[in-house]
Amino acid sequence: MDIWEFTLLVWIGSFTAGFVGALTGLGGGVVIVPLLTSVFAVDIRYAVGASLVSVIATSSGAASAYIKQGFTNLRLGMFLEVATTMGALMGAIIAAFISVKALTIVLAVVLLYSA
Repeated sequence: MDIWEFTLLVWIGSFTAGFVGALTGLGGGVVIVPLLTSVFAVDIRYAVGASLVSVIATSSGAASAYIKQGFTNLRLGMFLEVATTMGALMGAIIAAFISVKALTIVLAVVLLYSA
């Protein structure tokens, strides 16, 4: 697989992840991390990092549309933002010390639970 084919396939997968994430509110990471790790054999730590960056973009884009339509409770969202940020920092620190196999198992459990 050459770089252009890889880029196109990852772009299509990312577009699909953003679309599904914006529709369901699950976040594109539910789609993009398994895609990157299973299909493209990317290390899970890189896949999670890339997913977090893309989820920020997806969330920002979808949030602006939901705010314009009046579907967003800003007070609740800001409250959740603080807890989510603290959880993300703790998760990133812990992930640095956990094996790749353990991270994969945690991801599988969370995906099964969310399904």
